Amino acid sequence: MHTCSNCSGTEFKEAIQYMKVKEVGKGKMAINGSEVILTFCVNCGTVSNIRLTNPSMN
Repeated sequence: MHTCSNCSGTEFKEAIQYMKVKEVGKGKMAINGSEVILTFCVNCGTVSNIRLTNPSMN
């Protein structure tokens, strides 16, 4: 069981940030990118994990 490092909570949810992150050096107008998924503690909101939906950014 995973526990929150901030409040010791044990319930987590995921949220998605739809604004795509881009690879450094590709510029703001690059077509490819990846959404960001955040796993957070329901009790205090501390983010325990961040991952990309498209790590290859193709």
